[in-house]
Amino acid sequence: MTIVSKYSGKCKLCGGRFAEGDRIEWSRSLGARHLTGDECEAAKTAPPPAPDAVANLKPIADFMLAAREDGGLKFPKLRVLHTDGRSELVLGVTGPKSQVPGSVTVKLEWEYLGLVRPTGEAFGNFSAPLVDRLLLVAENPAKAAQEFAALSGRCSFCYSEITDEGSVEVGYGPICARRWGLPHTPKGSPALSAGAALRVSIPDQIERG
Repeated sequence: MTIVSKYSGKCKLCGGRFAEGDRIEWSRSLGARHLTGDECEAAKTAPPPAPDAVANLKPIADFMLAAREDGGLKFPKLRVLHTDGRSELVLGVTGPKSQVPGSVTVKLEWEYLGLVRPTGEAFGNFSAPLVDRLLLVAENPAKAAQEFAALSGRCSFCYSEITDEGSVEVGYGPICARRWGLPHTPKGSPALSAGAALRVSIPDQIERG
């Protein structure tokens, strides 16, 4: 009998998909099928459905894209510590020729984890701890940059070694502060070499992951 499908599903004849609300043939013995052969042929060549978003990370997308729009950075990049307090998360913005322009890529070291679209929809391997970490970074990027600099001795944004007096305490220099819309108010801390930075302890909550 012909019915209106209440759910999306797969045709028993061709294996192609039909959508919720489509008119289909259904019987107890044969299951759900497209109404016509033409629909079966069209379903075979249809692109696969887009994956469902696994999280909403609009705050981190907004922060990254603001550096491009307001800070004048063509390809903004951000490095922060993962939940283990040691591994490096690398965030970048895709260019205009990308399949998903203006989106944020997320990598763990050099392993691709997923993508955050400008709307905040996150697709890929985003675990709950990773989502929480990225939301914390978006909430307080200055703190995240300071944590990264304390461990690496390098700026979270441009990855340059931090050498000017006072920027060690802040975690980044005045130029990056201006481009990323962050405060830069050092209290005169001495410059820190990369070797010395490795001996600086990061906050307990980051060590615990």
